[in-house]
Amino acid sequence: MRRALTRVGLLLLVSCAVVLGSTLPVAADETPPWSPGDEWGTATSTELSQWGRSDACDVGQEWVWTGPGGQITWSTVRCDGASTARGAALWQQPDGHTLPEASVLAGGEEQVWWLPASDQLVRRWVQDLEAENDAVFVEVSSTCSRDDPRACAQETAWVAQGVAAAMDGEVERVEYGLVDAIVMALVGPSLLWAVLVLPWRSITALLRPRYLMTADPPRVQDLTRQVLLARTGRAVRKVVWTLAGSFLVLVLALAVEGDDGAMGAAVIFGVPAIALLALTYRFAPPHPVERGRRVSLADTGARGVLGVALTTIAYGLLPVLLLVYLLVAVYGSFVPGWPVTSAAGLAGRPEPLVGQFYTLAMHLGRNPLSALFVLLVPGLLVLFALDLLGQRLRAAGMAQVLAHDRRPHYLYLRSFDEDTLRMPGLLRRRGLIGGLTVLRRVRFEEVLVRQLSMTGPVIAIAPPGTRLPPIGAARASFSNEEWQQHVERYARTARAVVLSATPREVRAGFGWEIDLVAHRIGHRRVMVVLGPWSRTQLASRWRQFCQAVAHLPLFAPMALPWVPPGVQVLAHSDRQGWRAWGARGRTDWTYTMAVDQATREYLPDWSGPTGLPW
Repeated sequence: MRRALTRVGLLLLVSCAVVLGSTLPVAADETPPWSPGDEWGTATSTELSQWGRSDACDVGQEWVWTGPGGQITWSTVRCDGASTARGAALWQQPDGHTLPEASVLAGGEEQVWWLPASDQLVRRWVQDLEAENDAVFVEVSSTCSRDDPRACAQETAWVAQGVAAAMDGEVERVEYGLVDAIVMALVGPSLLWAVLVLPWRSITALLRPRYLMTADPPRVQDLTRQVLLARTGRAVRKVVWTLAGSFLVLVLALAVEGDDGAMGAAVIFGVPAIALLALTYRFAPPHPVERGRRVSLADTGARGVLGVALTTIAYGLLPVLLLVYLLVAVYGSFVPGWPVTSAAGLAGRPEPLVGQFYTLAMHLGRNPLSALFVLLVPGLLVLFALDLLGQRLRAAGMAQVLAHDRRPHYLYLRSFDEDTLRMPGLLRRRGLIGGLTVLRRVRFEEVLVRQLSMTGPVIAIAPPGTRLPPIGAARASFSNEEWQQHVERYARTARAVVLSATPREVRAGFGWEIDLVAHRIGHRRVMVVLGPWSRTQLASRWRQFCQAVAHLPLFAPMALPWVPPGVQVLAHSDRQGWRAWGARGRTDWTYTMAVDQATREYLPDWSGPTGLPW
């Protein structure tokens, strides 16, 4: 037993020694790999411990020689990668001015600074150690015998050349150029999209329900192939535009930096890019449904002014929030390890807002993921809520829409439980929320209204007591005693009545509206839409609706087996009777295209007398 305990103890001691050996900082090497010569004597070595506080850099090393020509100082800081080494260099800018023309290393990659207060020339660069996947930030300063910067640069050039030659790896510049910034701005979001957004969208696309769709032209039209072609063409145009836009920005950056060779190559490859863009629009032009029509947000009263103000505040604060997040994430990862360790010290930096956010960066910035959830996500949710509230406040009422748009209107009749129904939004999204969210969900009513508005305004009745209507059809609320007479009036004068056929249950009010459309409005211009419910719910709701209308001559044909589960829109006129459009999937693309096809084919039949001037 004692021997066993002894062995376990020895194993623990060895394990601790290994762990400590791998985590404790390595002792500084006092022997420099380069020396200016015997006449400069022995170097004085100093450990730059302030750099060791960083997770990404080791303790720095500094050697100082004093000789007949003055003083030579050589500092090195090893970091994880060239990007981190550049960041370390950017946090310690000398108090002087640059001499770009004084570079002597291969490719002119080093930064050269002249310090007039001490007659010193400072050269700085990053040396990439490819064999070890590390990089070293190097700084060499030399005292000059003359106060002429150019003469000093020539006098001390041999020091930088000797140090660079003594170290392995390729010399890289310290500063981030305009091209670097553009590449990072383009590549970074693309990688984030590929890692965070693309897998989620792929999973949701695979889990999206599929519906049986049998084509029976001209009575039933399957739009699946048309939707696929339109979506593919749009995706190709987006890719080409992204490449062309990125290419243009890079060309401008190269022109600013004066890289003649790169500019020539850009021009050579730019002509095919422009030709490819033209060919894309020639052979894959945008489908008409991609234009659409914006939902009316035109309230000009006090409520509308407040809505405009809230939306303006949301869009104005968004770049500020993103800037604060970037500062917290970037500076938080740099500040803890660099020589500047206080808000007062940071106040002297040229970057904006650094000192004010130092404390926040210290707490959150070492882990950008925590900053994402603690700072960015709650802030975005607040801005999303402000934008949504602003849009709802700006929503125009029925009276305003009918007064400004003199085209014959559509009357949208539905069960109120479908007002919150949502669907995948692949075609377009609305506002700040739609532009930034990954889920891409849109309200079913908005999809219908946006496409129907191409040929006329869409109005609907709001439940009694509604104070803040959702975005979609222009609404008006009436009392229980008068709503029926208003519905009948608007139905008689409508270009067509749009009827939702998937309510949870056909209650008395909705049943009265169905009977009104079937018997008393004086015309039979009707569009029936089936909501984007799951397969089980859709079958149940559609069956219930068909049972409720089977005794009505106008709607009885819909209850027959010719309507497959994939149908999304049915339209009727006296000349053509009932026809249907649908697809195997249910997205805003399929519904928009179905409504577009229905209105295109039935609009001539729906252009008869409605009691309104035409």
